Amino acid sequence: MRFDAVPVPPSVGARPRDARGYPVPAITPWDGDTPQFALTDYERSADCARGRRCSVCGELMPRGPVWRVVGASESAAIAEALAAGRPYRNLAPTLEGPGHRACMLYASMVCPYLARPGARRGLDARTPDAMTEHVVRGAARGASGAVVGFADYEFAITATRVLFRFLDVVEFSPHAESDAHLDELRAELAGRTADMRPAQDGR
Repeated sequence: MRFDAVPVPPSVGARPRDARGYPVPAITPWDGDTPQFALTDYERSADCARGRRCSVCGELMPRGPVWRVVGASESAAIAEALAAGRPYRNLAPTLEGPGHRACMLYASMVCPYLARPGARRGLDARTPDAMTEHVVRGAARGASGAVVGFADYEFAITATRVLFRFLDVVEFSPHAESDAHLDELRAELAGRTADMRPAQDGR
């Protein structure tokens, strides 16, 4: 599906766009007039964490669940925990911040790297280390991904990075091709949140 055929959350539609027309997430750094989509801006991410703002649209997230898009390994770990009736909590911190449900459903479908199993990253991390060694040019997303809702998040702001941990899975929506989320996104934008997939479904 073309990115411009995906329904756009109003707050995302108000974001600046790149030369192709892609909305630029709130935490994305710029190099002159060019957004660096594979990277995360430290100050922008810190501001979003402190202000409980969505990492995609930059708008306030109300108290309650938050969402993020996860790749193949974390999606598999969550699915395994849910299938076994165990709670899941990512003990290892991540650089990827939370967002609104609609924003993360949208991002999962529009971001070329997140949307398809064979998609590969186009940029390296600026300072690769143990947390960002997977952010290398040519790295594949993996066979599956998921949009996951969590009851809340924790964060820590160090001298060089913003770290997040997520608490208690409340929704698990896995995908191979993220077009599978199209109906969920349409329902969310229409205010029909009853379409959420409960975590206990294990889907």
